[in-house]
Amino acid sequence: MSPDGVKLTVNTITKVGDVMINFRQMISWLGIAVLMGVAGGSVTASAKVVTNSFLTTQRQLKTYNSKRTLKLTIPKNTTVQVTGIKHEHGKKYVALNVDRLRYGVRKPLLNAQNTSKVSRWIQANGKNFKLVKKPTYLAYYNITRSTAGHKLLTYVADGNLWQGSALPANYQQQIGVRFTVTTDGYLEYFNQSPYQYVISPKPTMTMKVQKAVHHGRNVDLYFKKAFNQLPLTKVAKKGDNRYRLRIYRTYGDTATAIPDADNASRVALNELYTISGTQFYMHIENARFLGDD
Repeated sequence: MSPDGVKLTVNTITKVGDVMINFRQMISWLGIAVLMGVAGGSVTASAKVVTNSFLTTQRQLKTYNSKRTLKLTIPKNTTVQVTGIKHEHGKKYVALNVDRLRYGVRKPLLNAQNTSKVSRWIQANGKNFKLVKKPTYLAYYNITRSTAGHKLLTYVADGNLWQGSALPANYQQQIGVRFTVTTDGYLEYFNQSPYQYVISPKPTMTMKVQKAVHHGRNVDLYFKKAFNQLPLTKVAKKGDNRYRLRIYRTYGDTATAIPDADNASRVALNELYTISGTQFYMHIENARFLGDD
């Protein structure tokens, strides 16, 4: 019934201004508008997804590695990093960097036959993903850096902090101490990690980051439990945020000539960090020389 007690049917004619509109038409137009709004929102969100975007899974995703030889399960509410984009039949698809996920998720890729750290293409829609900002626990390094105008430079920062001050010149044959924070929020520590690998091996220790705070050059990571591999400060007796690890970014750097200073084909640039006075570095950039492939 209308406010005046007049029964409305699908054939009722109503007047809007000087235009006579059929009630059935009004319903149709409203439906189209709602659908356009929903579709528009989805398209807008998908359009913002680019390489290195961060997404949070909205449901459990069962997929494969890029060669479709190994199965992967990515749990709901897992934050992932996009490593590739493609468009097909008007839809956008993403490939994910599985190596940057915690050990429990990437473990199936630790297979002697596997040579891929990337997932199969997954449709970038609201059913699968939500676009999110870069997590605060990853604020200790830049995900990307412009090398425009510097064709011989390649930015390679991957979140790994190695103990020491510079990448060894013969790193391919070396092992070292490193730690990282995965895109889904776990600190992983390795006491004997090869410098060169396809998929990050099983960590010596792993711990979920409960909270992260970025202030100035510091990123503070909070944990519920203590571990002895890295220096922690106890800040609370109860709760989830009892222990703090402070990563200090010095913005200093070092360089490594590879394979050596006399025969260098490239130079590796390393950015310096300290953890309670202990020095760590991240290999962030490669510089090639003219004439080298």
